[in-house]
Amino acid sequence: MIRVAFLIFLLLSAHSEAKACFDLSQKQPERLSGMLTYRIFAGPPNFEDVATGDAPEPAYILQLDSPICLTGDELASADRSFSTVQLLPIVGTGGLMRALVGKRVEADLSEPYAGVTGHHHAPLLATVVRIYRDHDTAREFGTPATTIRAFYYALGQGSGDEASKYVVPEKRRSGPLSASATTAFYGSLDEPLRLLGIEPRGESSFVAHYTFKRGARSCDGRSVVQTVKRDGRNLISSIRALDGC
Repeated sequence: MIRVAFLIFLLLSAHSEAKACFDLSQKQPERLSGMLTYRIFAGPPNFEDVATGDAPEPAYILQLDSPICLTGDELASADRSFSTVQLLPIVGTGGLMRALVGKRVEADLSEPYAGVTGHHHAPLLATVVRIYRDHDTAREFGTPATTIRAFYYALGQGSGDEASKYVVPEKRRSGPLSASATTAFYGSLDEPLRLLGIEPRGESSFVAHYTFKRGARSCDGRSVVQTVKRDGRNLISSIRALDGC
């Protein structure tokens, strides 16, 4: 029985590793997560040591939790696994990336390609479209963050009825937090709301970060969410947008 269980484990492991191989010809991977680091590599002329005169080449490196592999390119090989990815910031992401160094992040990517020159400091390079802190729901146990997360998950489904369950009773029937108002707005989006993260600002105040698209306008927004405790339950009392959406 032990040998059978071990064989099953090996088969499942092999299947899992197969899933971690991305096809560059299909513009994969589109999203990766791991620990964001910042390093300075040695560049030209010798690509050996900055202290001996090589030009410094700073880079953001994503340290993956598990190795991945690449296919779909003459420089890629499914037999070669690796755990580092060089992330290339675009306008609007550089400042956020600096703030996220040393933290677990999730990044939406575009234009992935295999590293080939000395200026490429990982086997895979990709442009960062959006980056945000990878949440750990275990940290939220027993805090109002669980209420806020449920509220935004409901908005992501366009369900104002479900979202209103997490709002104080006096604001459920009318106003911007009512079931009818949230259903009308979030249920008609061209791209549904996606919650990116929740950061505490105190015991009852949090900042929610999210994206959605309505018509030609794409929103990458944040809101301050205030909560109160009623009969032992954490409920949302107010929401104030910080970025106009």
